[in-house]
Amino acid sequence: MGRESDDETGGKRSVEAGGSRSIAAGGNIGNAFTGNVSNGIFIQAGRIGHLSPGPSAGERPAGTPEDRATGVEHDRHGSVLDPAAWQPAGEVEPLEFGVGPTRRIPGQPEVPPYVPRDCDEALRAELAHSGLVLVLGERYVGKSYTAWHGVRSLEGYRLYIPDPEEDLRKVLAALKGEPGKYVIWLDELTDHLGEDGLDRRLLGRLAGLGVVLLGTMRSEEYYQRRTMSDRVGLALAKARAVEVPQEWSEAELDRLKDVDDPRAYPAYMWSGKEGAASYFAIGHMMYDEWRRPGTRLEHPRGQLLVRAAVDLARCGVRGAVPTELLRQVQEQYGTEERESFEDALTWATSRKFGVSGLLVAGEEHRTWRAYGALVAEAEALRAEDLRAEDLEPVPDGVWWLLLDAAEGGARIDREAVLDAARAALRPRIEAGEPDLMVALAERVGGDERADLIRRAAEAGHREAAEEWAAHLVDAGDEAAAIRYLEIAAQAGSVEAAREAGRLHRERAELWLRTAAEAGDGAAAHELGDLLLGSGQVELRWFVKAVRAGHEEAATSLGRALYYRRSKDAETWLRRGAALGDAHAVHALAAYLHSVGGHDEEVERLFREVKEAGHPAGARHLGSFLHNTGNGSSDEGRDLLQQDAAHGSGDAAYWLSRYLRERGDTEEADQWLHKAADTDHYYAMRDLGLLPVPPGDQPDTVDE
Repeated sequence: MGRESDDETGGKRSVEAGGSRSIAAGGNIGNAFTGNVSNGIFIQAGRIGHLSPGPSAGERPAGTPEDRATGVEHDRHGSVLDPAAWQPAGEVEPLEFGVGPTRRIPGQPEVPPYVPRDCDEALRAELAHSGLVLVLGERYVGKSYTAWHGVRSLEGYRLYIPDPEEDLRKVLAALKGEPGKYVIWLDELTDHLGEDGLDRRLLGRLAGLGVVLLGTMRSEEYYQRRTMSDRVGLALAKARAVEVPQEWSEAELDRLKDVDDPRAYPAYMWSGKEGAASYFAIGHMMYDEWRRPGTRLEHPRGQLLVRAAVDLARCGVRGAVPTELLRQVQEQYGTEERESFEDALTWATSRKFGVSGLLVAGEEHRTWRAYGALVAEAEALRAEDLRAEDLEPVPDGVWWLLLDAAEGGARIDREAVLDAARAALRPRIEAGEPDLMVALAERVGGDERADLIRRAAEAGHREAAEEWAAHLVDAGDEAAAIRYLEIAAQAGSVEAAREAGRLHRERAELWLRTAAEAGDGAAAHELGDLLLGSGQVELRWFVKAVRAGHEEAATSLGRALYYRRSKDAETWLRRGAALGDAHAVHALAAYLHSVGGHDEEVERLFREVKEAGHPAGARHLGSFLHNTGNGSSDEGRDLLQQDAAHGSGDAAYWLSRYLRERGDTEEADQWLHKAADTDHYYAMRDLGLLPVPPGDQPDTVDE
């Protein structure tokens, strides 16, 4: 089609990239450069005289293609005609014929190769006879490029391109007495139907001379006007018409896909029902309308809404989505109080350039998708690191929203979205973003989920470490689970810390028992202490340690005997004390105090323990002095106060008792509460915080 009228018409169907042509299906969109192209692939951008750069619209400098078509100096009214000098029809170039160039690509011709249309054969058949042949179709369906391709099949014909509203009777006069083969190009036939233009009689005379008149016309106008009885209708009734469909057939698309030009594959993938011609013709203009600064000012939410729809396509959503889902996706980019959602949708779906909205309707009511060329243009510019920096990446929340919506029953190809998500997020996953791994893991299953959780756990993610540890425990690999429990515990998980401790203890007992049974004295000692701490008094491990020559076990054996109220405890505790073990000295003092009659030695031993820096030395000496009345009461109080100030619950409790006995109830209560704050058993019991039978009072120094 040549110059198009400014009436806003066109289909309401969306450009879509479905099936094998979608990105999610593995297509490589290449470089999606567009331009004023619709004929076959490309469109008539204006009259030939307007194609050369430099002059403004409506001006025609000398030496333009229009002059070459006549072969003589020729003014705009065609007053001088020389048919013998007309250009051979087979030599006319697309640009000369009114086919507009695409957006320029370095190293590529302005007009990519013509893609054969299914109607080509029918057009060639009609061009084999004189008379008026019309190429019909809506705006941007490829009429002019299809006509150009047909003209080149006319061997031996010469071509003339009259100006709009030029007096075609002069053409008839010039052809009389000039036998030959001629074709007259009447792009946008409506412009040649004026008072001096084509009518039935003139058409008949030209046809009688063997002239082929080839024109383009809007389908709707042709079918309306050809039934009229006026001069135009009567002329159109004589025409033979070939229609160029807007939507390309699968055969045409397959031919487009195989064209050796970087602009072809994106058109194949994204043109959809609106056709590759429309894609090339207005795709770049639609993109500019979306991204221009004025749109951001006038329709801030509308611009975000279109971006949401574009990103839906980039995310592998092949079809239109319901309005509410589109709204939810848009809100992932923020909201704009200056424009309501409904106003934004109205703007985005209104026709641009008389063809389509930036959002186009799906087959179901109130469903929408992005005009396909917007997606291709955005991807191409992003790939070329040009004007689309703010179009990437797709926000993480959009991926999760779409995957969750598909899981919830939305009509979205979940696998396509998931494949696109994997591809888009892979670099960040490989870079080790644990939160991203966990979010994706929540939406996949099987080995993929397990691998993501494991990697997130290794990267320090608390919940992932807990989950992976639980998985390993369930699988019976507790040894491996401990590592991940420690990761979770270090990240603040109390449950993981508890479980790590339990597993450590169980495994410690297992390996200590193995070593002890093999005769290792130190292992037997450690095992005995481990069991003693859990209330299992197994003397045999201490005996085994002593027999193996591990003297340090003497203290532990003495303590174990002490717990059993055995008189032998003193012997082994003294043996440990003789080895310089402060713990043995402390245990011996406690033991002697419990059996009574050793106050002097007990005090000496506690003082010795205190001087050795034993953590319980000061408070136990203080409580001993308080209970027995030995020494200075001030000394006992000072010892207890010193240890209580450092956080000892035992010292705080005994200090409260000391103060209460001396009538200082207020301060005694303060220390009692401080003791309870450390979870001291007797302090909490005295305050009624534990269900303890009455009369249960401590009367000895705690071990």
